[in-house]
Amino acid sequence: MKRHASHIFYLVLIVAFMQHLALLARADDGERRELWTGSMYSSTYRAGICIKSNGDIYGALYLRQAGGAVDRYTLSGKVDGDRITARHHSGHEFKGRFTGDTVQGELTLKSGRKLDVRALRGPEPEVDEFCRLVRQQ
Repeated sequence: MKRHASHIFYLVLIVAFMQHLALLARADDGERRELWTGSMYSSTYRAGICIKSNGDIYGALYLRQAGGAVDRYTLSGKVDGDRITARHHSGHEFKGRFTGDTVQGELTLKSGRKLDVRALRGPEPEVDEFCRLVRQQ
């Protein structure tokens, strides 16, 4: 019985070591995590964005309304040089340009309505493996 228990112990150690190596490999794949914040009318928003080395992006935007309710939108898109395109599966789409720590562009809602949007880059966000913000305001 002791011998079986020691094999299980070593197996658990090996699995833990392999998971650690996988995390290190993922950290070195060139993926960047960024936090972008801004406001629109009486709402504020925070977006946690992961940018892969090939320019693909994914993440989540949290929109806090004046009454305190928070809506979450998952995002995907592409960064190409100083240009960014991001969309939500419902049909909302953002196209903009980076200038330093600012991104400015146009959000087209699924209804066709267009809104000017400006956001500022913040410190590196705390995000989970799906690039969702861990802590919100």
